[in-house]
Amino acid sequence: MKKIYTTICMLTLAISASAQLTLNKPETKVATDITSSGFTANWGAVPNSDGYCVFVYDRKKVTADGEVTIADEDFSGITFGSIIEPAGGDEEYVDLSAYRYAETYGWSAYAFPTYIASMVAGLIYSPYMDLRGNDGKYKIIISAYCTNGDEIRVESHGDKGKEIKTAKAVVAGGTTGITDVEFEFDNGCKDLFFSVINNTAKDGSPDYFDRIQVKQTLKKGDVVNYMVGGNDAVDAVDKDTNDSITSCRIQTPSRYTTAKVLYYDCYASAADWTTPNGSMPYTFVVSPFTDLVKVDLTNRTSEVLNPETVGIQNIASASNILDSNVWYNLAGQRVSNPSKGLFIHNGKKVVLK
Repeated sequence: MKKIYTTICMLTLAISASAQLTLNKPETKVATDITSSGFTANWGAVPNSDGYCVFVYDRKKVTADGEVTIADEDFSGITFGSIIEPAGGDEEYVDLSAYRYAETYGWSAYAFPTYIASMVAGLIYSPYMDLRGNDGKYKIIISAYCTNGDEIRVESHGDKGKEIKTAKAVVAGGTTGITDVEFEFDNGCKDLFFSVINNTAKDGSPDYFDRIQVKQTLKKGDVVNYMVGGNDAVDAVDKDTNDSITSCRIQTPSRYTTAKVLYYDCYASAADWTTPNGSMPYTFVVSPFTDLVKVDLTNRTSEVLNPETVGIQNIASASNILDSNVWYNLAGQRVSNPSKGLFIHNGKKVVLK
């Protein structure tokens, strides 16, 4: 959040040691305090959870069979920097969307990104995307300003775990310039995300990304969830009052959509301290998503949608108990004992506090 991140509170949990923890699906509740500029998302408390992850969507129906653009970001909000004098390079992490460098929601960059007008260099992370259509098949098209033969690497986190693909850039004339590199994947899921980097970038040579597109072949009548907002990490309990937290305020993401009808869902997460996971003293657990909630900002109404009318909306974000002991930092390096910070574990971005 990306992105949408999951919080794990590093506190002792009152969990019975006699059974492995599972988390129930949070009770779905309608939005309240609806105005033309925002609403409060609500859900029921889940026992033993550490936090909640909230997704907000603009849903659009496909009008004809064929290829549909799920994401198209050209970083046109970057209006500074040049090949001679690139900007940036002094921040390890940048939320590109929050900085208004990206025109769509949820893009971020790591590894001290640098910039030239309408381009960014570094390790780029996508928003979460719903790519369950077409049996999870989709393609990513990357327009890169690079040197002929550079290796572009995409790491996708979907329903088959982490999947890595690389491709050589072919620049016209065999020199330096902008070229498109295309990748095909079949691991699409409800909350997929991916990262992009130039694996062979060298000092003094351009290695910028000009545009990133995600496309999927869909059928007329299919519905696409475009993520336009959310809350990174909602704690399950107020640390001052010890009360359960079961809501968060969502301001209308008018910068990312003009829609006046939005939708949201969420899931719960926890660290199961009764079940060590290899070198980790706990297992990371997530619940299924809530049912989808519709919010009409014009009429100021809200309703819970019947799962049968929205296809396969009501699914778990991952297996309920994730038992892999493999963790990575955002540079893609395996970490044996992650502590504080943002990591990737079982295809999820996880914040350890």
